[in-house]
Amino acid sequence: MQDKPTNLPTTQPNGEPLKPITDVILERRSTNHFTNEAVPDEILNAILQLGAQAPSGYNLQPWRFVVVREAENRKRLQSVAFNQPKVAEAPIVIIALGMKEEWQERADEIFKEGAERGAGSVDTWEKAKDGAVQFLTGMQEMDVWVNRHTMIAVTTMMLAAEAYGFDTAPMEGFNAAAVKTEFGIPEEAEVVALLAIGRAAEPEKAYPGRFALDRIVFSESYGEAWK
Repeated sequence: MQDKPTNLPTTQPNGEPLKPITDVILERRSTNHFTNEAVPDEILNAILQLGAQAPSGYNLQPWRFVVVREAENRKRLQSVAFNQPKVAEAPIVIIALGMKEEWQERADEIFKEGAERGAGSVDTWEKAKDGAVQFLTGMQEMDVWVNRHTMIAVTTMMLAAEAYGFDTAPMEGFNAAAVKTEFGIPEEAEVVALLAIGRAAEPEKAYPGRFALDRIVFSESYGEAWK
């Protein structure tokens, strides 16, 4: 496995500073239509690098990503995504996958290297790995588990794109079986989401509002008012 990336762009393509995290969260919108403005390769690479840094259970990183950039291939993807225009409009669409079995093949590498880096004991990493595998395969529904963790990575990429001044549209409207067939995706994979990345077409999408905390947050137990 590689170290943390150190060569990420430190400004937006126009030279503006990266958006602070508060602005990233408050300004992000799901984009319905995109312009044809390209996303620079260094920005795409940064978005992917940052997405790969997302947390996952036991650091097993069960996600895989297919980056679709060619117009012809985006049209193919559109045809199995209910013909949503943004799939063809956006210069980049990422197919986010959760692998329900492949993570087990990499578990030894992950636990051993983690222990060597100080995230665990070099004497007991095999026992820790066996316990994690036993718990996940015996107690978790794999389609649910990989969805949870893959969406953390997808969300991280959405926020990274916003920080670099680009817009995104996460999508769950697609025929998963057809996506697998069109793009040669293994049967074990869970097609979790599509993520379009690009520049939003005008007008900007309005802020739709959010519930106040006293309607969604409870204190100590469900139903107890948050103060």
